[in-house]
Amino acid sequence: MNKELLGRLESLYEEMSPTEKKIADYLKEADANTCYLSIQELAAQIDVSPSAISRFTKRTGFNNYQEMRLMLAESQAESEEEVFFPEIDEHDTIMNIAKATFHNGISSLSSTLAMLNEDSLTKALRILTNAKRCGVFGLGASKVMGEAACQRFLRTSLDTRFFSDYHMQLMLAGTLTEKDCALIISHTGRNKDILRVADILQHNHVPTIVITSSASAPLTRKCDVFLFCVSEETKYRPEAISSSISHLMLIDTLFTLYAIKSDSDPDYFTRIRRIVNSTRQ
Repeated sequence: MNKELLGRLESLYEEMSPTEKKIADYLKEADANTCYLSIQELAAQIDVSPSAISRFTKRTGFNNYQEMRLMLAESQAESEEEVFFPEIDEHDTIMNIAKATFHNGISSLSSTLAMLNEDSLTKALRILTNAKRCGVFGLGASKVMGEAACQRFLRTSLDTRFFSDYHMQLMLAGTLTEKDCALIISHTGRNKDILRVADILQHNHVPTIVITSSASAPLTRKCDVFLFCVSEETKYRPEAISSSISHLMLIDTLFTLYAIKSDSDPDYFTRIRRIVNSTRQ
């Protein structure tokens, strides 16, 4: 199966309905002829309704069934050409390992882009626009992403705060109100410490945006909007590494949207850039 499609199915599988899981299970085992089936024929094969197939395609990030059929058609060719290097082996050449690493990142990015939707981005932008302050939160590997997010938003007029220390993050969460906002970055969405932060924010009615790789994680039920990224674990490249690329791109997307669409002081960015440029020879 096409690795990008497989990544989408596995990432969303836990929160799928029984009918959606039935469709996903069928597609995982589908042969090369599946791509030639009409939506009615595929529905008959799986014993579900055509409307269920249509909803499933939207659920997995496709615009329509035809788009999903095209990806299914690519699966056979990709399995022969090994475009995505399904696993990195210690006996591979240096260039094969390098290419596999790049392709895993590219696959994560393209799958994440396919899962983006305008409604979630609009809600996230509205939260940032209406906020007086923005608290950024992330622990473990996501701590690096949190610092990167703060560094970007410091170039805008949005008052953005981030602390690497967990106890400082707890205190920051406690100071935010419904007039502020929070951005939480968590690969698993299940870390107990970050869930504690989310509980504090929820108790204080702080509008919260979450970036995560697990759409069914408890963290997604404690936020106002979440942005989902797709990643796949391999022996030498854990999910948290490939997901960080997509996390960073989602952060860049939020920053760009805010800077272009909402920043109340567009000259602020120019002033900050001038200060940063002054440090260079």
